[in-house]
Amino acid sequence: MNSNFSLRILSTSDIHGYILAKNYADNSKVDYGLSIVSNIIKEKRNQNTILLDIGDDLQGNPLMYFHQLNRNDYPNPLAKVFNYLNYDYFVPGNHDFNYGLDYLEDFIKMINAKTLCSNIYNLDDEYLFTYPYEIKEFKGGPKIGIIGLTTQYIPNWENPSFIKDIKFVNAYESLKSTVKKLRKEVDFIIVAYHGGFERELVTNKPYVVDTGENLGSKIINNIKGIDVFISAHQHRQISELVNDAAIIQSGSRGESVGMIDVEFKFEDKWIVKSKEATLVKSDNYQEDENVISLISEIETACQEFLDKKIGNVVLDNLKVEDMFSARLNKHPIVTFINQVQLEYSKAMISATSLPNEVTGFSKDITVRNVLSTYVYANTLSVLEVSGEVLKRILEKNAEYFICEDGEPKINPRFYYPKMQHYNYDMFDGIDYLIDLSEPFGKRIK
Repeated sequence: MNSNFSLRILSTSDIHGYILAKNYADNSKVDYGLSIVSNIIKEKRNQNTILLDIGDDLQGNPLMYFHQLNRNDYPNPLAKVFNYLNYDYFVPGNHDFNYGLDYLEDFIKMINAKTLCSNIYNLDDEYLFTYPYEIKEFKGGPKIGIIGLTTQYIPNWENPSFIKDIKFVNAYESLKSTVKKLRKEVDFIIVAYHGGFERELVTNKPYVVDTGENLGSKIINNIKGIDVFISAHQHRQISELVNDAAIIQSGSRGESVGMIDVEFKFEDKWIVKSKEATLVKSDNYQEDENVISLISEIETACQEFLDKKIGNVVLDNLKVEDMFSARLNKHPIVTFINQVQLEYSKAMISATSLPNEVTGFSKDITVRNVLSTYVYANTLSVLEVSGEVLKRILEKNAEYFICEDGEPKINPRFYYPKMQHYNYDMFDGIDYLIDLSEPFGKRIK
């Protein structure tokens, strides 16, 4: 037996349906997408490579929105590309539940990759997905344990009917027991977690409220025996070594591919001699024409759907040119959306936000305009709240702005560590003033 062994781990996450290197708002070229990732994988894959995707792939792009509307007419384009790229493993993320469990399960049935998740169960306490983890053996090499894990925060977001009879177990507690069990059976452990970090990796200082949504720091700092930790969910680009674990997060939409190289030496048992984590950026690569061809039929149909005219802008200009101004001054499109929500919900007050990137509506409103302004087809909810609760909501919302040198600026908490401009809501049906000279909690007049 050869006493040396080299392992390469490639990973993607948070693709959000971006197969082609295309901005569907105007069909302009971008430098990310699975069609570009394909050429990175072809270049970097070797005979001892594990390729994983860490979830949030099925929602977030007009192409996938079109597919879920026409799922009986076309095979899932993302599944076709996953199989073309020969993914070994898939870990579901929170957005993969957004079109319903049946849509996610159809995707899982179509892909050749094994779906790993160790902390989601059905009501019979059986794993919802077949494999909680996998032990992969290489000829003449070490035994590799690969554990899938997903943020347990999904019930806080998801349509209850989509996750009925499903139990989400705390990711940290679940992983602690799984690692302890697996460590006795394998030489090396990879954790693939659809979740991020609640603390700075180097200083360990908290930078977000610890709600349990992201438990990466707690995991890395307290669970021994993790060799590689592949994270996701926060759309960050991270490549670090922390507590002897190689940590990677590859951004979103195929901006980069996470690559971890591990060198082993056999000395009575397999010993890790070195680990290196790097990000391979997509902006240095071209698109794979085979991927473009693979989904050409559904892409053509999707483009026809997006160009369908569904209305007109009669008065105000509803194009969004400046995102900061659109939030600071409440762009007319916000009031328009609120008016639609008020009409259909029969509520007294409506709140809506603008996603991180928004186009607005042209004079001739098309489906493309709508899906480029509201990328995620979220559920409209009607809630009854007291005046006291409404005031607290408004106060929390007013934390989006800070005042520097007399000028309103965006609170850094809304763009670091993750862009979260969508968490600033704007209201209609109530008049209020945000006084930035006042401290948080006392701003609403």
